[in-house]
Order: sequence, then structure tokens, then C-alpha cells
Amino acid sequence: MTSRREAPAGMRRAAARTELVATPMGDCAVRIGGATVTWREGRARCDCPMGDAPACLHRLVARGDERTRDLGRRAAPTVPPAAPFPEPTKAEPLPAEDAARFAPILAEVDVLLAEVVTLGLRRAARVSADRVRALAARATAMRPRARGPRDAGLGRLARALERLAALLPALEGPDAGAAEADALGALAVTRNLGRALRANTGALPLEDIAGASQRAYVEVPPIEVQGLGLEAWVAAGGVSGVTAYVAVLGEDRVLARTLLTKGKPAQPADLRTWAEGLAAGPAFAQSGITMRDLARGRFALSGARIALSHGRLSGSRATSVALRPALPLEDARLARHVLAGPKDAARLARGLDFDALGRPPRSSPIVLLPVQRLSPSDFDHATQELSLRLRVSADVEIRTALSFREERALLFDNLEVLSRAARPPRFLCVRLAREGGALVIEPISAMLADGTTLDLTLDVVDPTLEVTL
Repeated sequence: MTSRREAPAGMRRAAARTELVATPMGDCAVRIGGATVTWREGRARCDCPMGDAPACLHRLVARGDERTRDLGRRAAPTVPPAAPFPEPTKAEPLPAEDAARFAPILAEVDVLLAEVVTLGLRRAARVSADRVRALAARATAMRPRARGPRDAGLGRLARALERLAALLPALEGPDAGAAEADALGALAVTRNLGRALRANTGALPLEDIAGASQRAYVEVPPIEVQGLGLEAWVAAGGVSGVTAYVAVLGEDRVLARTLLTKGKPAQPADLRTWAEGLAAGPAFAQSGITMRDLARGRFALSGARIALSHGRLSGSRATSVALRPALPLEDARLARHVLAGPKDAARLARGLDFDALGRPPRSSPIVLLPVQRLSPSDFDHATQELSLRLRVSADVEIRTALSFREERALLFDNLEVLSRAARPPRFLCVRLAREGGALVIEPISAMLADGTTLDLTLDVVDPTLEVTL
């Protein structure tokens, strides 16, 4: 097809009215709805069922949309926030007075770490766990001085010790292998923070090596966000909650809004017993917007408060929320948050490397994954891993493996059904991680072909979707 005029009049009218938009997927391809349009030798080819016909809706949209006339090399312009997010704090040394009062605790941390390394992690889990918790409490009590810098405390060290204390008991559990890797990481972060505090070169912001016991939330200019997904989770030590992830339109930033349980759930594996209540809870005080609403809709936020160091959104009642029509997931304004090919993977993977100081990413590693085909999953009982193969375009197939954990039981059941469904989900909202040099993709929510959204750690996928193979 070389001209829009060759298409039937009804199809041209449908192309003019459709809400479908073209999302760039490289130099010569765009994603439109559930189809991919590629350009070869001056001709548009589509992988939809009408790909062999002279015309199809997807090719009309690709040719007629000004944002994709150059074959996907330019994305549609997006309106940035009224003002950029505040810049991170500047580098400065720790005042000598604070360095002196922190020295005794840092010396004890050095002795403790040497003991853990000498004993080995598994034995240290039985012998040293109480000392780790006691040191974490003492570090938390080392708050910034009234006239000192706000981040001249031991908040970062306290959180690293708390994480180590939470991970040590897990070394005796069924997921000892994963817990050991996490504990080694926490041990390294704790050691590096101590060394950085003693060196005190002034080359880093204080929030990177010291930090207050409570993270600071700052008000940002009005922003517009689109929900991506909702997740129920249980962390090391039994801390649990529900998190809604939202993309900031016009920025490469995903924010997280979290509600925590008030206590450790009696049965962490059965997330639905407590997570449903949190999912129906208020995303912002007195707003009437629930966590599920936030994870699925589009909103304009004024007076929003964000912890810039780790991308968390506050539920402050000062936040004003205005509902906007939700964007189709194919909308070009969400293109920055879509993993559609190798270039996107390379761009997104740069933020997944292990941070020697344990600094959390300023944007949650959450993206949308377009799905053309989802191959039946394969669970290896020996390694307790679930393997998935996802085709995101004609030329790109992604393989990933997820390690089983008790709290992931519902997620695994849902993925087993989805991978054998007659029609794959249109999109998956996934978390990206790097394990052993490999990119790991963990689905959080699924957007089905009928428009339904399922939160895979909360909802039960209808077993009738599964096709017996």
C-alpha cells in the first residue's frame, strides 16, 4: 500500500476516529495496538491478521500520524512538568563534630562485620543477629544535630543494618540461597557506608553516605501521572504492603505509592487475606482515590510530595488530585516506559546495577511490556524456577526465569494460566532486575485483550482462560 486513498473509505474513517497511536520501536518499526508495523524498501508491513491485505487499520495509523511519518525516528512531543524536579543535594563533607560522635558506632560496626565474615553467614545468623539489631537501633538514634546539616545522621547505616538483621534469619528458611545472596549484598553495603563515613572526602552528598533516620519528602511542581500496575508484597523480616506504580508523563520516572500493613501477617503466603483491604485503601488522604484507582488511572497531582532519593510518593492530604481520561497503553506519551526492543532494554538496564552504597533508584524499575505471544511456562522442580518466553515483536523474544518464594505462589499460579490462555495479554506491567548478569522480568499486572486489568499478586486469573495443550 502506497497511499491512504487506496484503503476503503470506512477503514479511513476508522483510522481518523481511532484512539490508537504509534509507539516507536526502533528506526524502522512502530507499535500500534497489538500489531507491529515495519518499513522495508519503502513499504509498510504489518503482522496483524490483515497483514497480507492491501490495507489495514494499523498501516493507516502509521502513515497518517504525523508523529510517525519518519518511520518511528521521532516520538510525539510530550509536555514536560511546569518545572523540573528539584536537583539532588550537592556533595559536602561530614562536619568534624559529627564524624567524632559517629566514630564509636563505626568502630563497633567494623568489629561486627569482621565477626560475621569470620563465622560465616549461617552461623552468624544464630550468633550475631541480636547485635546487628542493637547496632541498628543505636545508629537510628544518632539523629542530625539541631544546627547541623539535615543529613548528618546515620540513617543510611541504620537501614543497612536493619536489612541485614532481617535477612539473617531467612538463611535458615527454604529460600536460603536467595537470602544468602541478599545478605552478602547488605553486608557489603554496610561495610562500604562505614568506610565512606570514615574517609569523609566530601565527594558525595551526605544523603548518600549518612542520611537522616527519616527520609525527606519535598513538594514538587504539578505533575501528571498514569498508573502502570499494583503489587502486593512481603519483604524480608515480614514487612508487607501494597504498592501502586505510576509513570510521570514527560519524564523517565516511575513513582511508587505504598501502604504498609500494621503488623506481620499471620500467613504471609496468602497475600489476599490482607492485601485486598490495602488495595481499597486511600492513595491520598481525603482524596477518594484508592490504590487500585491510582494504579490504573491517569491523574493530575498538585502539591504532591516525593522522596526524591528513592521515588516514593507521599499520601499527604496536601496533595490535590484531579482525574483525567486514562491513556491507551500504546500512547506515545508512555513510550519512555515501554520495553519494546534491545535499545529499550539497554537503556533501562543501566539503572539496575548493584549500588555499592545501597542507594535506591530514584525511579522504580517498572515498565510496560507489549506481548504478542506468551509461550507456556515451564516450572523446574529441581531449581524451583518458573521459565517464561515472551514475544514482544516479530524479531524480539525475551526469556526470563523467576525463583519460587512462598509469597509468590499466587503470582506463579496466575502466570501458569496466562501462559496457556488462548489469547495472550496485550501488555504486562513488569519489574526489571539483574541477577547474575541476566535481566530478570517479574510480571506485576496484566492488561488483557478484553480491556480487563489483573493484578497478578492480588487477583485470581480465571482458570477457564487456560487452554489444554
